[in-house]
Amino acid sequence: MPSHERANLPRWNGQQGFFEIWFLVVLDPGGDRAWWLRYTLFTPAPGAPGEPRATVWAAAFDCASPTRPAVALKSIHPASAFSALTPSGVRIGDSEFSPGKCHGQVASGEHAIAWDLRFTSDGRAPVRREPRGTSLLPLPTRVAHVHDDVTFEGTVTVDGERYEVKGAPGLQKHLWGTRRIEELTWLYCPRFREDPDARLEAMIVRAQRKPGHPRLAPIYLRTGDGQHTFHEMPNMLFTRVTSPAQGVLEFSATSATVAMKGRAWCDPRTLVGYAYRDPTGWDVLVAQSDVAQCEVELSSRPHPFAAWRPTKKLTSTVGALEFHAPEAMPGVRYIPWDGTSIPRDDAREPVRDTG
Repeated sequence: MPSHERANLPRWNGQQGFFEIWFLVVLDPGGDRAWWLRYTLFTPAPGAPGEPRATVWAAAFDCASPTRPAVALKSIHPASAFSALTPSGVRIGDSEFSPGKCHGQVASGEHAIAWDLRFTSDGRAPVRREPRGTSLLPLPTRVAHVHDDVTFEGTVTVDGERYEVKGAPGLQKHLWGTRRIEELTWLYCPRFREDPDARLEAMIVRAQRKPGHPRLAPIYLRTGDGQHTFHEMPNMLFTRVTSPAQGVLEFSATSATVAMKGRAWCDPRTLVGYAYRDPTGWDVLVAQSDVAQCEVELSSRPHPFAAWRPTKKLTSTVGALEFHAPEAMPGVRYIPWDGTSIPRDDAREPVRDTG
């Protein structure tokens, strides 16, 4: 079995207090549209409220639309609707994810999203975007970055309008665990105008908001000049990721001979929210936009005692942003844990793009 198929094998074996996720990010190469798809399984911990469930989630983003910049939906099924497929896929109701393809549909109220997609990768094994040795730690959440540099083809239909997906970059990940991460911010940019080989993934993560729990900020950057290991020690000690405003991320990193700083942002109208339930019963609130923009400035020096000199600037209109926290982001609409769409009375006025 190929390594990426092994990485997608279900980890759930009937235990309580467990969650498992397969998700895909599909970014239109023009940057105006994007789609996010998520297949999940959830079982509450012993004594926690609720029943085991399987859920299909979908979001469609269109930053050029004045009336529908983002649509987010989900469908809730009993856990019995979940089944593992051979060799390494999953089915929830009539929605499926399997090697190289996925299809499904969700509908709630006046909105509906359906998809039928195929994807190809560069054939590499699952990649690592966290410090070496992390997989050996007893972490409550595990992640397999199964497919990087994926290209999608197919169709997505949003509220009856059909979109042809051609050459869309993206990724696919598999997560599972027993406890939600309380604080996480994530940026993903697979395309830059100035460098076709450039890729960026940055995050800030804190498992629990308690004294002594560190806040880590791994940053992965690849350019035509090579891979920059800001996600590894000791370089990760000199990374910084912050969110100074709604829908904005700023980041920087330094190694002995390379330095970078950047900024990513989205139109706040394109942010949608979801309540993710921890198996013990508390929620983490996730605000997301997959039509983000990004700018990166690179500097270099021949040795650690030389002066820095600017070397390259990268710009992108193809990217995804996520903000996970226990508290809601002001102005963002959230789908409740037991809801399938954003409540009608949770409306907001359009907000000007902060970029």
